[in-house]
Amino acid sequence: MRKFYLHNSSKTKSFDLNSISSLATEPSGLGNSFSTAYKESSNGKHLVNATPDFEPIKLKIYFNADASDGYANYKALMQFLAECGVSDQKEILFEYNDGITDKFCDVVFKSSTKSETSEENVFCETFTFERQSYWYERIEESFALKNTSADATSFPLGFPFGFYGHVFKTKQFVSNSFHVSAPITLTISGNIHNDIRVYIATLEDEIVAEIKLSTNCVDGKVIVIEPNTKKITVEQNGEVTNGYGLTDKTKQSFLYLPQGDYYISSNMTVEDSGEIAFAIKRYLLD
Repeated sequence: MRKFYLHNSSKTKSFDLNSISSLATEPSGLGNSFSTAYKESSNGKHLVNATPDFEPIKLKIYFNADASDGYANYKALMQFLAECGVSDQKEILFEYNDGITDKFCDVVFKSSTKSETSEENVFCETFTFERQSYWYERIEESFALKNTSADATSFPLGFPFGFYGHVFKTKQFVSNSFHVSAPITLTISGNIHNDIRVYIATLEDEIVAEIKLSTNCVDGKVIVIEPNTKKITVEQNGEVTNGYGLTDKTKQSFLYLPQGDYYISSNMTVEDSGEIAFAIKRYLLD
């Protein structure tokens, strides 16, 4: 059975569209669509471009299948949308489980109907969401570059000869098989002594994307570089500030993993006790 959920951009608030008080049915716009462009020549026409042109996602939502107050249930969904996706123009996460895979896409709330309860006491309205992205897995891969004690580094010797070492993870192999670059969220925390530099390089060590910040990091400070919302924030002592001004404008502000095989690395040293954590959004042609 298909299931649908709505979430705010940080997924800290959710709305279940599978309950008998708010039951989504008859979905449309869940597939993929492309706008194509052709060039005419003496040999006929040939394709020069194909860009995503998603249809809007439409749902019929029944608000009183449990004989409850349909208007109150309708108002609850509208309040959720106002808090999470309309008032500050944020995208909403639309979750779709087809019984096999669980996937997400970014949507913007566009419209909803509002009518009277039918003679059969049915209160059903149509909600329309403008789709902004391919489907994707919420987080397929996450890892961190850091210096850490690791049990796995111990030699295969029993007591009293065994010992545990330190592993300094300086780079991570990553791969993207999809034709669209995958956004990478960075979360930087803990003690990092030098101004921070993070980059993506080919297997031949050619740098293809790079972020440089004019700041280091200390305990209690957290820097988040979020390409999905195009925001860079710095949180310290309970205060959140805009960190966009810390970026080197000759480099990228946000990281995206191109199609192919790469390494992600940074300028952290073995003396640094902080970490740079990565979360990669994986798109799906589903």
